[in-house]
Amino acid sequence: MIKEQSAIEETKGVQVMQEDRSWKAELVRYLKDAIIPDDPIAAKRIKFKAARFTMIGDELYKIAINGPLLKCLDKERAEYVLKEIHEGSCGNHSGGRSLA
Repeated sequence: MIKEQSAIEETKGVQVMQEDRSWKAELVRYLKDAIIPDDPIAAKRIKFKAARFTMIGDELYKIAINGPLLKCLDKERAEYVLKEIHEGSCGNHSGGRSLA
């Protein structure tokens, strides 16, 4: 089956604003350079959260309990990956039940 159109409707005319600080910026600073926030509560939070993450090169990975390392993506890249997965060969798969 060849798809004529994408299953994803693209929105046109939307301006995407990039955040200067992503959710992982403080973790990366702590893991790479041991820089913690001045606020003691925020510093404690970063140290606690950083125990579940690691850096390989310049990439941040979450350490899964019983699985592989999970690469941390920024919002834009994560949305792209989700679109690719949902638009792939199983994009129109209806699951165990067929539609009548």
